[in-house]
Amino acid sequence: MKKLLLLFLVPLFAISQTNPNREYWQTNKWSAKKGMNTEFETAVAKKTQKYNNTKETSFATYQIITGSDQGKYMRVMGNRSAAAFDTEDSAELTYWMKNVMPYTEGNDGNVRWWRMKGAGQNWDNDMPPARFVKMTTYNLKRGKGSDFFRFWSNRIKVQTSLGYSKVYGAFMLTSGGQANQIMIVEPYNSHGDASKNRYNGKNIDFVDEYNKMFGWRSHRNDMDAFSAAIEQWGVTIETAELKPEMSSKLK
Repeated sequence: MKKLLLLFLVPLFAISQTNPNREYWQTNKWSAKKGMNTEFETAVAKKTQKYNNTKETSFATYQIITGSDQGKYMRVMGNRSAAAFDTEDSAELTYWMKNVMPYTEGNDGNVRWWRMKGAGQNWDNDMPPARFVKMTTYNLKRGKGSDFFRFWSNRIKVQTSLGYSKVYGAFMLTSGGQANQIMIVEPYNSHGDASKNRYNGKNIDFVDEYNKMFGWRSHRNDMDAFSAAIEQWGVTIETAELKPEMSSKLK
């Protein structure tokens, strides 16, 4: 098992920061009981206001609006150290069990992610939560992480050189789900804004720019290897919308 883990992680070292204090995020999807969405939303809002009103305890709540999980609520706890998971507020948990659980159908379980700082672009943890997030999840084949991240890291280099302005973060699943899973998160505030040209209005031939930087036919070769690194039917895309009243309000 250790050998398998090393095979996957070694390619990530080139694009991840060397800081040993990794940044973790946690997500969980909740379903309200039929006909009790309003009660659930109100209960979560009150709990969040009571227990999650500091940067260290904050949550953002989104509702899934596309895909098979449409209608579920996703609670997001972000920008935490590993040590944050060593503590548990029993009063907070008791409050949730007493005041929120009566309105829930259940949840999908906590999923923990490591944000790979070198694999994202223009990400800023001080940004307020965006109105929408697009989440693209890739399930990678065993031992193919290097092929996936070669194209991904090269793509970042090209986009950076061209003044690319879109924001996205890259996250690797560490616990709570299928191994070798990468999620790319793109926050934006309007669907129209998400489709805008992100190269300062310039018309860019990305393939040509990629080949200029990395060599003739490098885009085709790297893209083919990138695609082959992903499991068949291994890409899932869903969009979620922020529920401000159910999210932490930080000053």
